Amino acid sequence: MSSTQLRVRRWVMWWFSIGIICGVIAVSVIVGDHLTASQEKIVLLIGAAHWVLGGIVCWAFASVKIEPLPSQPEQESADTAPERYWHPASDFLLPGRRH
Repeated sequence: MSSTQLRVRRWVMWWFSIGIICGVIAVSVIVGDHLTASQEKIVLLIGAAHWVLGGIVCWAFASVKIEPLPSQPEQESADTAPERYWHPASDFLLPGRRH
């Protein structure tokens, strides 16, 4: 089973956040009946252009990627682990210098 991760550049998150904030403001102004019908269409057109332009730029610069997670080496069990040898410290003394 391979896992994947979503890599998103920082500016994409800023673009997304600004779009959400401006969208909430635009919807509240439209719902509050402060705009004429033609002004509402212009605000909606600008909002749609913001999202479309953001999508095109993200695609063009490959700013959002789905990548597989790097594989980690599997842990060896005690049965398959290579044998480890033990040596006393005296095995590493230089000849003729034993004190």
